[in-house]
Amino acid sequence: MVRPIIIDTDPGIDDALAIMLAAASPEVEILGITAVAGNVGLEHTARNAAALADLLRLECPVGRGASGPLWRRDRNSASDVHGDNGFGGYELPQSSRALEPALPLLVRLIESSAEPVTVVAIGPLTNIALLINEYPETARKVERFVIMGGGAQGDLGNATAAAEFNIYYDPDAAAKMFDFGVPITMVGLNVTHRALVGRAHLPRLFASGGKVADMIGHMLGGYQDSRADGGAMAQHDSLAVAAVIDPAVITTHLLPVDVENTGRLTAGMTVVDFRGWDGEGDSRRPSNCDVALEVDVVRFRDLLDSRLSVLDASLNAQGETR
Repeated sequence: MVRPIIIDTDPGIDDALAIMLAAASPEVEILGITAVAGNVGLEHTARNAAALADLLRLECPVGRGASGPLWRRDRNSASDVHGDNGFGGYELPQSSRALEPALPLLVRLIESSAEPVTVVAIGPLTNIALLINEYPETARKVERFVIMGGGAQGDLGNATAAAEFNIYYDPDAAAKMFDFGVPITMVGLNVTHRALVGRAHLPRLFASGGKVADMIGHMLGGYQDSRADGGAMAQHDSLAVAAVIDPAVITTHLLPVDVENTGRLTAGMTVVDFRGWDGEGDSRRPSNCDVALEVDVVRFRDLLDSRLSVLDASLNAQGETR
């Protein structure tokens, strides 16, 4: 069965690969893309989402969402990692698409879908929190929220020592979502930092030599992450998308998760309660999140390479026929 998805995103280098992977995968149908501020400002993330949709020839609508956190104004972008434009300086043609307001777009897509929708949230969770705040009954119709965010097993932070960027950018929004009672899968740093991908892991893609390969090659080369290893970058967002396409890519366990949103040193920390996870401990909180604990890196790399190479070849062929 094809799974209908909405991608909520702040493109972003790894967001671009995630959207490409979704576009290349017949297991999912992209109903829409909604942009949120995060990696760079909304003026860039919305533009990038629309430009990517054009490049990939997606017919889905693109929405323009929150320009900052719910109420905090002390959050900075990650332009030092993603470049000023979000794509490490790679420029796509300006899209002429009309961007819809993200919140009514989310409501329309969720309510009108014949099948329950999975929302893949790979940026700060501000748009999701606004949906929960203003349209809770619609939010409860979402089959599952699959998020790239947070961390467990000691790998907690890249924005601070305690917090991953997407959660740290708007911890109040994240706390709202984890407290809402909907099914959640959390793909955090503890698995994404192991999902390293570089040119050497994508031989079929770079043999194709098309626009997708050109863009990915540029972005892999320009990604400024201290955890990158020999040109390989941690595929944070595309691992979350891969988990929807092929659930065997990750191994999860249902655990209690909450978000620290008031701490001076720990704001944005995802607090995963492992007490009782083996059935013998003492966790007094209800389990509310399927937390990714393991990743099959070989399977993930093969999925990326196979799907992106086919996508590139298909776009090349379409371009030649125009």
